[in-house]
Amino acid sequence: MNSARVRSGSLVALAGVLAAVIGAFGYRWLHEGTHASPARATTTPTTSHPQPSQPGTLSSVNLHTVDWPSSTIPGSLCRSPKSIRLHDGTATNVPSDFDGPEEDMPQDVAAYVEKIAYGDITGDGHDEAALPVLCANHNATAAGQRAMGVMVFDGSTGRLELLGTLTSSQPRLGEPPNFLEVKEMTPGKVIVLDTYYQQGDANCCPSGQATESWTYRNGRLTPEVPAAG
Repeated sequence: MNSARVRSGSLVALAGVLAAVIGAFGYRWLHEGTHASPARATTTPTTSHPQPSQPGTLSSVNLHTVDWPSSTIPGSLCRSPKSIRLHDGTATNVPSDFDGPEEDMPQDVAAYVEKIAYGDITGDGHDEAALPVLCANHNATAAGQRAMGVMVFDGSTGRLELLGTLTSSQPRLGEPPNFLEVKEMTPGKVIVLDTYYQQGDANCCPSGQATESWTYRNGRLTPEVPAAG
């Protein structure tokens, strides 16, 4: 089985209104060094609005060469009715049906392109890509962060296709969402580290961690029972 490869380097610089959101997002993995271990991630298959990477071809897309900071991702995680076009890894004021502090609160979206993980979970000989994404109320602080997930893409059809979106299996006890980091991607298996809030944790410092496994079988990614870490 092949280990997933994680891109190294600093996180994408977040611009404009996202600065306050991400600045308050004090998860440990965002402040760790960039020598992350191999990773892989996914969830139940979902219909997407993918961005063609090589129009007119039927060959597999090499996901390592996709311009992720300028890619288009599905709006499902951020509850947007339309696809989300990223610019330098972010998008602001995206339409959404999240509520609070007003109805249908627009979202600011950040994709952690430097934390993308790669690995062949489908067993077809081509790597899939796992992209961490955060959704937050427009112009909000950490308390306004609404959702975090890892979008898993396949390129075997010649275009980006969303296999599914990994989300935390742990209870949400903090204002910000729990955070996932892909650790390993191998045929039929994805392992993630779920960093979550326990009672009394400050927004900056979730203290809980659990290693969780996902199984890919018959076109579906399903979570196994997590083991507390």
